[in-house]
Amino acid sequence: MKISIAKNSGFCFGVKKALDKVERIKGGNKTYILGHLIHNKQVINKLRKKGIKIIDNVDNISKGTIVISAHGVPDKLKEDIRKKKLKIIDTTCPLVEKVHIITKKLEKEGYKIIIFGDKEHTEVKGIAGNLKNPIIIDDKPEIKELNKKYAFVSQTTKDQEKFNEIAEKLKMRIKGLRIEDTICLATKLRQNDAKELAKKVDMMLVIGDYNSANTKRLEQICSKIVETKHIETSDELKAEWFKNKEHIGITAGASTPDWIVKSVIERIKNEF
Repeated sequence: MKISIAKNSGFCFGVKKALDKVERIKGGNKTYILGHLIHNKQVINKLRKKGIKIIDNVDNISKGTIVISAHGVPDKLKEDIRKKKLKIIDTTCPLVEKVHIITKKLEKEGYKIIIFGDKEHTEVKGIAGNLKNPIIIDDKPEIKELNKKYAFVSQTTKDQEKFNEIAEKLKMRIKGLRIEDTICLATKLRQNDAKELAKKVDMMLVIGDYNSANTKRLEQICSKIVETKHIETSDELKAEWFKNKEHIGITAGASTPDWIVKSVIERIKNEF
């Protein structure tokens, strides 16, 4: 059985940067990660074993270090943390930070911001939290008031084709629409490479956390082309999947470490 791995897959530089910062922290007992550093249960569990705690808010924290996740948070939340005299280690992905800067600037210029993203995703909450009543859409571009200046941006991990499709629909309805393609390059490359590999194989395996937005996007893209299985770890592999399959393609989400991908490949080679 032949196994091919998408050229761009697994950890992106933003995730690597976030993990590097956290792994350099000493004395984990008073270190708290606000939310999930990255969307990967296995990585988070390793950090917990080092004594680093995961919290949903800073209300009951009076001493220690707060780690801002790679997904970012609103500016006001950072201000609140500083007021509590807590140390901050900010691991916000630079490309997410760029979206914060772009959207705040556009709003100052009089634009109402339309965000293409998952309303409940941490990244989108962080971007929207800096703005006055932004419009968040995930599929249908239903904009009721058309007498304003609008700017259209995206969560960094959304589907490029879908973003382009919605942008075209909005352009037809909104005169002078400002479009800022804020989908990160790593996401674009990962999606494109997965799509091209899916055309050449009998089945795709997409490896990554079930709560990872970019991983779910890879599964959606590949499943339109070929039979696709989304798994978190090698434990989920099933022998029947590989029956009569000669060529298996593998890609992984931006929060999936190499050791998980390697364990999947090893199990396929050894057992199937």
